[in-house]
Parts: sequence; structure tokens; C-alpha cells
Amino acid sequence: MHKKIFFLKSGRCAWGRCIFCGYGKIRYEIKSANDLKEEFNTFFDNLTQGHLHIKVFGSGSFLDENQVPKEARRYFTKKVRETGVERLTIESRPEFITDERLKDFAGIDLDIGVGLEVADNVILDKLSKGFHRQDLEKASELIHSHGFNVRTYLLVNPPFVEDIKKSLSNSIKYASRFSDSIVLINLLPHENSELFRMWLRGEWSFLSREEFLDVTGEWKPDPKIELDVETFRFIPRFPKELRENLDGVGEKYLTHSHFEVWQDYLLRWYHPPASKEYLLFLPCSYRKPYSMSNTHKKIINKLSKLSNRLQIHEVMLSNAGVVPREFEGYYPFNSYNWDEKKENPEIRRRYIEVTGERIEGYLRNHGRSYQKIFCFLKYDSESYKSLEGCCENLKTEFSNLLSRDTYAKIRELGRSLQSEEALNDLYEGLENEIN
Repeated sequence: MHKKIFFLKSGRCAWGRCIFCGYGKIRYEIKSANDLKEEFNTFFDNLTQGHLHIKVFGSGSFLDENQVPKEARRYFTKKVRETGVERLTIESRPEFITDERLKDFAGIDLDIGVGLEVADNVILDKLSKGFHRQDLEKASELIHSHGFNVRTYLLVNPPFVEDIKKSLSNSIKYASRFSDSIVLINLLPHENSELFRMWLRGEWSFLSREEFLDVTGEWKPDPKIELDVETFRFIPRFPKELRENLDGVGEKYLTHSHFEVWQDYLLRWYHPPASKEYLLFLPCSYRKPYSMSNTHKKIINKLSKLSNRLQIHEVMLSNAGVVPREFEGYYPFNSYNWDEKKENPEIRRRYIEVTGERIEGYLRNHGRSYQKIFCFLKYDSESYKSLEGCCENLKTEFSNLLSRDTYAKIRELGRSLQSEEALNDLYEGLENEIN
């Protein structure tokens, strides 16, 4: 059946206090019934003919009349019938599921999604869910009395759960008694949620795709149960109020939690772009984002002359960790400064140690994605020493495109990697190695 999604952008979730949900804190303008009717008309006018399953998603509840006035709701169901939609899925909190509102959907094959999350009232209170199991039971009975279906959402890895597998098993067993379908959701940290802050504090962590599938594997064959590995495009986006001044040198600015969660993300969730066949480690720069610095501008200019430029994955090494080029504009990678002149022997030792661990983790998880590994680094830099030690541990080959002979000639120059000799090594090395 062909599926079409309608995104409701009117008002906000009436509750908006669940600690794991950022959607509930999104505030859209409350639209009038007439404005919503116009949006509904545009949506239905653009539907293709055929077997249609419409899913309505939004921040809140479709049955909340503060978000969707009665007049607009009834107009929507009228359009559903006129268009010949075969199935409709909406979402609502239990308190908005009433006999009067359900009557408007008569004759429609309707699923109503309810986010139970976990079948444990104590944990529901800790999650600040705002309702309990018995509220789902009452809503389910009412939905079924109208001949409609209950679709229950469960979180696979909510905080405050000691045994994920046991808790999930209990929740599925409970929800199955009242639900026609169940969706198992891999909980990821929304930027505008308390859960994001818990992740920063090390009090909770998401499951990788592999971990999620391992936990939920036994339920995959059940036709009543769906697995939702990624509910949104997960990138660690820090709200402005959490951002800090990260200018400094030392342990705090090497293992800061804002750097650590990004490295966790890069190891356990991120996948290098499929088009990138060659890994090129590059130095960081004082100016952020890196590509605005003179060194990186010249590097990028040289790389642009290569016929297979798009196959090269540029990844920076710094005190912030391993930084793929596509994330250089994100906080904290665009907002820190590490002054090498303030380093001492102990700080340099820790830099090499921590950076080496981060590189090693990246290569263990993603090294097989690349055909070859290169770098363009000064031989006496901490980043190069970190990479060298890591690759020795992993027994992994890499090539520094800056030749030792060239570096011996230019090492005393200021900003030596901007020199034409060094940049020619970069270009010629890649030309010879990957063409």
C-alpha cells in the first residue's frame, strides 16, 4: 500500500513535559480551522491515485482540538472519504480520545498511535509521561468499541531501566493485550530534551543500530511488531543554552563531555558516506570552521584539482577528537580553540594518548569503509604521533603524503603546510596513490 505522510504544524503538544521528547517542546503557530482546511486541500489535491495509507505526524495529538479544531478535523475525515484513502494513521494522547471525536472517523480504517513507552507506572512517572497504563487500557477499549485499531509505541532503551531486555519483554507482553500493532522505538537524544542532558552527564546512552537489532531480534518475525531503528536523522545538535566557551588547553579541553558525546556518536552511530573510498587525516586550524582557514583553503584548492576528489573523505584531528569535514560547522567543532604554545610535556602526552584512542576507535569501527588511509600532517605534531601509534597498534597501513624530505626543508617556516612544496606533495601523492 502506498504511504503518504502529512506533517501537522499547528500548536504544540498539550503536555510537552516528557523528558525524552524534543518534539513536544516545538511551538508552532496555532492555525485556524480555515487555514488547516487550505493545507488539507493542498495535501489531498497532490495525492496520487491508488492504494493509499495516510499517516499524520505532528508535535502533539491530532485529536486535541486546540491543535486541530473540530471543524478542521471533520473536514479532514471528509477529504479522506472523498479521496478513497484506504487507511489512516493518527496519533493522540489518551486524554483526547473520546467517544464524540472517534465518531468523526466512522467508516475509515483507522489506526490511533499512543506512546505508552514502557509498561511500568513508576518509570512512566520518572519519564514525566503524564499518564499511566490504565489510561492506555481505557483508551484502547474505547478505540476498539468503534472498530478502530490501537497502535502502541514502546521505547526499547528508556532511562531508569536496569534490565533493558526484561523491561521490553514485559512491556510487549502487556501492550499486546490492548494493541493491534506495536512499534519498538530506538530512543535517540532529542536536542531539546532532558534526555540530551542525561547523555551529556553520562547517565544514559543510546543504542547503536546493531545493539538495537540485537535487543529486539527475537520480536522481528512477529507481524504485529515493527522495529523503528531511527526515528529522526540523529546528529548531536546542542541547544544554545548548553554551549560553552571551550577556549583553553589542558585535560578539561581534551576530554570535555561535549567532545566526548560527539566521539561516542561517531563511533556507534555514524557511518562514513558511501562515496568516500579514501580517508585523509588533516590538521585542525585556529580559524573555525576549518575550511575558512588559509591552510584548509589551500588544501581544498589542491584537492579540487583531483579527478576523484569526491572519493576523498577529509577528517580533521584535534583536541576535540576526530572531526569529519561534514561536521566542521557544528558546535563544539566550530567553537573551540587550543593554543599549542600553552602545552607542557604532560599535556602533550595526554593529547597523544586521548587522540590515539579516538583515532583507534574510529578506525576499528570504520576503517574497512576505506580502501586506503592517508594523512597530511607534520611529523613532529601530536596528531601525527597519535595516528602513528594507533596504526601500529592496529597493524594498519597509512601514508603521510607530506614527504620527510619536504618537511625537513620547510619545518622552520611559519604555517609550513601552506607552502607550495608541501601542497605539491599532497596533490602528487594522491594522484599517484589513487589513480
